[in-house]
Order: sequence, then C-alpha cells, then structure tokens
Amino acid sequence: MEIIIKREDLLKVLLKTQGIIEKRNVISILENVLIDAKKDRMNYAATNLEVGIYGNCEVEVIEEGRVVLLAKKTLEIARELPEEKVSLKQKESAQGGGSIEIVCGKVVFNLISMDPKEFPSLPTREDIDFFPVDIDKIREMIKKTIFATSLDEKRHNLSGVFFEKDGKTIRMVATDGHRLSMIEKEDEETEDFKLDKGIIFPRKGLNELKRILEDDKDNKKVYIGIKENNCVFKIERLSMMMRLLEGEFPDYRRLIPKDNDKKFVINKSRFINSLRRVSLISEERLKPVKFYISTGKIELRASNADYGEAYDEMELDYGGPDLMMAFNAGYFVEALNILDGEEVLVELKDAVSPAVLKSNNSNHISIIMPMRA
Repeated sequence: MEIIIKREDLLKVLLKTQGIIEKRNVISILENVLIDAKKDRMNYAATNLEVGIYGNCEVEVIEEGRVVLLAKKTLEIARELPEEKVSLKQKESAQGGGSIEIVCGKVVFNLISMDPKEFPSLPTREDIDFFPVDIDKIREMIKKTIFATSLDEKRHNLSGVFFEKDGKTIRMVATDGHRLSMIEKEDEETEDFKLDKGIIFPRKGLNELKRILEDDKDNKKVYIGIKENNCVFKIERLSMMMRLLEGEFPDYRRLIPKDNDKKFVINKSRFINSLRRVSLISEERLKPVKFYISTGKIELRASNADYGEAYDEMELDYGGPDLMMAFNAGYFVEALNILDGEEVLVELKDAVSPAVLKSNNSNHISIIMPMRA
C-alpha cells in the first residue's frame, strides 16, 4: 500500500479515532487504526469492540492495500510534520505486518506495523433501515441526559442512556438511582420508523458521538439504524457503531413524581453560585447541603466537623409550609447547568420525596433524590 494524503486530513482521521481507541489495550491490535486504500480514497476504521468508527477521505492512491497504524503515535507524528503532503507506504516483512514508512519533505519515520488481518471486522451497514434525526436535536438530547448515567459498571443497565420512540416522538432517559434526566423531541421524519421497544446506548459511545456531532458543522441530519444488538449512526462520510447495553431499564415513569405541590422559581446562576460556595464546607464526596425553605426565602446550610459551617440565604416567592431537605450539591448543580434559561421551577413534596426541576423547555425535566438530613 502507498498513498499520499494531506496532513490536515490525516490529523482529522486520527483525532476522530482517539476517543475510541483504548490506551494500553490488552488486545494490542485495538491500539491501531485500520487503513484500506482503494482507487481515490482511504477507508479507515477503529474499534474497542464496544464502539467502532469507520469512514473515508480522499487521497492519492499509488498502490492499493490495507495496513494498520499505531493511532496515538501516528497522531503525535502527524502533529509535528513540517509540510502539507504526507506519504504513507507499507514495507512488508515475510511474517506479515512489517512497517509503515511516513515521509513528509525530508522527514522520515518507520513505524512497526501489525498484520491487518488481525484487525476485527465491524458490523456491516447492509440490510439496516436508517431513519433521519436532526443533528441539533440528538446532540441536545445526549447533553441533557448523559450526565445522569451511572459510573458503576456493575449496574450495567444504568450505565447508558435509554432511547425509545413513540410515533414521531423520540425520548432519552438516564438515571443512576440518585437522579434522573429525561428529554423528548418531536421529529416528523422519524414517524414511520418502528422501534418495538426501548434500547440502551452505552455512555462511552454517546460521549464519542456527541464529540463528533459537535465537530460537524456541515450536516443537518444524522441517520440512525438498529440491527440486532448494534446501533449505527451515519453522517455523510463517517459512521459510528456501538453495541447496545443488555438488561432492562427501570420503569422511569414510576420515578417521576406527580404530586409535588410545593413550588417556587429560582434564578439558576444565583442558585448555582450559592450552592458552590456553601458546599465548599460540606463533606467532599457526598457534598450534602441542607435546604431550609420558608415563607419568602430559602436558606442553604452546610457543616463539617473538620472545617466548620457555611450559610447563604436567598429571597423566594414562596408562601407554603416550612420544609427542610438535604441534597447532594454536585447533583443539583449539574442538573441546573443543563436546564435552559435563567429561571428554573422547583417542585417539592416532603423531605423524603424527589425534587423535580423544570425550565421553560417543558420537554425536559431533571429529578434529584434527597439525602438523609
């Protein structure tokens, strides 16, 4: 194999694969990017067996062929190359693999290469029905749910984001058992696509998809296809595959309170700043802050045997009964940060029931479980 590629294009390819490729992978071939040169383009692929990415870019192909490149080291090299055009040439050995010669001007690198036959195959995109979704919508939905996924890998079904569709409505929900975030959007183009039951996207895959969609300034639609236990996201010259998580997602509808009758509106920025200040004193891991709510005001208090106490107070348009609750300040700040607008509606019931947070966007809610005071 021998190709000539623009340095800028090589960098783009390598940067797209970095978040997927595992560092110090026990399967060494997974530290590589597969390159397949054909006619006037270069196909590329990377995978960690849970999430995979494949795409293509235009290159000058001198000799067709397949090679694998060490992704991290090649990226480091590409960043330092002095000129715009880069030559990649395979030098085979009798045992397979061999090395890859990277030439840019007078600069030459020879990188040890593995046999491309060892690279795992990715699921094909054939026989998959795709449906289009607005890129801005899916990007927003990921952003407003992924923070609430569980980081405990033992809770497999909670370590991703639940996705379902009902007619032209698509919905995403995430929970770690202490908080929940749900958002739904309507998209006319999805109405004819049938999804028999909800699926769970893995957190790592969605993080990478979000990063790719944020970098994409040219496309308006992402195409989603589901085949067996895999999901494929496709945008123009790039596709991402992720293996869906197994297990049953909790019945989130039962977790959404219906009778929180104590309500008030807070200024988001002011409340976040207050929570951050007061929680400087609280116990670092759980960040407990007590909310004392009474007519016309809310008091925030935190204490720590090693540091002391903290207090802040804000005015509220509230005339209901007094209420005291405790919350993880970090959870509250994260939930507020992803709500739209500066005014947030807080709905409470009692000291042991979840708080519901809503903004002007009625299609998105966050729920936070209280702590023991």
